[in-house]
Formats: sequence, C-alpha cells, structure tokens
Amino acid sequence: MSLDTEFDPSEGLISPDYEKLDLQLPERAVYAFLSEARIGSYIEIRGGKLIGHLPTTMKNIPIWIVNDDGEDVAVMEAPLGAPASVITQERLFAYGVEKMLMISCCGMLVDMPENTFLPVERAYRDEGTSAHYMPASHFIELDPKPLSKIEALFMDLGISVEPCTTWTTDAFFRETRNKVEMRKAQGCQVVDMACSALAACARFRHKEFAEILFTTDTLATVSHDVRTWGREARNAALNLALMAIRRI
Repeated sequence: MSLDTEFDPSEGLISPDYEKLDLQLPERAVYAFLSEARIGSYIEIRGGKLIGHLPTTMKNIPIWIVNDDGEDVAVMEAPLGAPASVITQERLFAYGVEKMLMISCCGMLVDMPENTFLPVERAYRDEGTSAHYMPASHFIELDPKPLSKIEALFMDLGISVEPCTTWTTDAFFRETRNKVEMRKAQGCQVVDMACSALAACARFRHKEFAEILFTTDTLATVSHDVRTWGREARNAALNLALMAIRRI
C-alpha cells in the first residue's frame, strides 16, 4: 500500500462519460460477475434485448435490457477485480444508473454449503481502489436500506438470511494461511475481489448499491477446495438478482 493514503475528494480530471456515448440507461441495473455467454442466454430466455456496448481495450461489453413488470432493468457483465469493475461501474452511473445490484461468487473462509446466497453487510477493504473514493478504514458498511429489502426478499422466498462480512482482496494467489486466519478473526466469512471498492464508488457518487454473493470454492480448512465453482448457484443467480433489484 502507498504511504500517501490521504483521501482526495476533488473531482477527477477524466469524466466517466468522456466518450459521450449515445447511451441512456435505466435507473436500475444488475451487475453480474458471470460469463457473457451465460448472461446472454438468460436474457434471450427472458425476452430481453441487447441495446449497446461499453467499449474497453480488451472487449466491447454488452449491455442488455430486461423489462420486468413494466420497468426496464439493465444487465451487464462485471469484469474481474476492483479496478476494472469500478471503471465500468462508473460508466454505468454516468449513463443513468442510480441503483445497482451486484451478483458475484465468493470463496468461503468458514464452513458453509456451496451455492449459498449471502447478502453483504460489510466488506474488509484489502484492495487499493476504494482508497480513491473514501477515507481510510478497515471496513465499509454497505447501505442498510437496500440490504434490508434484500433480506425481506430472501424471507419471502424461503431463503435463509445470512448477511455476511466479506474480505475484498486484489490478490487471488496471495490468500495465505495467516491472512485467512486474520480475516476470520476480524469477522469475515467469505472472500471476494470487488465488493468494498464497488460500495465505496457508489457512496462517492451518491448511488444505491447492494451485493449478493454466492459461495463457490472454500478455504475453510486452510487449504483450497474448488468444489464445483458454484455451478448450481450460477443458474439461479441472475433470476435472484433481478428480483432483488426490483425491491431496491
């Protein structure tokens, strides 16, 4: 981490809408850390449509629209990791999104079943991006209002409500034995690679943000077991996310 940790809240020199794309997005968006193919297939089944792309150096990221109960919801693939996912999130906000629901996988630090859905209550900021959006702190608390609405949805659906604390890290291959034990002692049950940064960006931009994680691989025994990488949950994740974003 840089020793120059002072937060600078002044406006950046590059605006997220600098490209001036011909793009007007709906108020609500689902941001999904799932494959483009999986999202596209789901949107086709739901009768949604492709409305455009966000250009990036690596690929043009599709933006789909699903009309749910008469209201348009944008759906977009989230890149891996805090920096890339926040850059894309910023652009979604710039083109009209006010409320965002992130759906993503996570690794387990404590023993729990694979394919468990967990609304995020707070995130440990072990990544660098969030430092550019809020002052230094160990944790960021996610917005309680959308979280409470997601919890109510889970209860309505008969899903066990287990709000979690996630450890957001930049370094997948540096999740060491000592760090896992330390994060568990600090109250983290799972690990991901973007949540704390996305929450910080949304707060800086005065947008609503919530995240639902689903469990995949595990480090609960202080060794790595990939299990099935949450294959079963991936099939239900988008459906749950679209129900949740309508509540926010």
